[in-house]
Amino acid sequence: MGRREGHSNGLDSLLGAGVDCQGDARVEGTLRLDGAFQGTLAVGDTLIIGQGGSFKGRARGRQVVIGGTFEGEVLGTERVELQKGARVEGDILTRSFVIEPGVWFQGQCRMELTEADEARLRVEPGAETDSGAPLLRSLSS
Repeated sequence: MGRREGHSNGLDSLLGAGVDCQGDARVEGTLRLDGAFQGTLAVGDTLIIGQGGSFKGRARGRQVVIGGTFEGEVLGTERVELQKGARVEGDILTRSFVIEPGVWFQGQCRMELTEADEARLRVEPGAETDSGAPLLRSLSS
């Protein structure tokens, strides 16, 4: 993984190629997704969807970097970045939005946040997911 793909100090959790998950999960720190995930995912720091990764549902985190396929809603408290080769269909809510050449994007991006948006973007440590699902701990725990 190149440094530009991950913007945090390190990778805490990994869902590798060949992994296919469904449901609701919360990850403290940074998560890299190279497999497939469908559902709701809350990440405390950075969510990285690698070039071979796919996501369908609602994802939120401080930073969200998408290099693979994404369908749904992205909530980024600080930044959302779509990297070359990404295919994104859905809506994005963030403060900072970066799109590289070679991205396919169908949807809307909103950067003017209301108080309700701010509350939705918050990922509190130790909190449950929207559905009350348990926290998915990092590899370093």
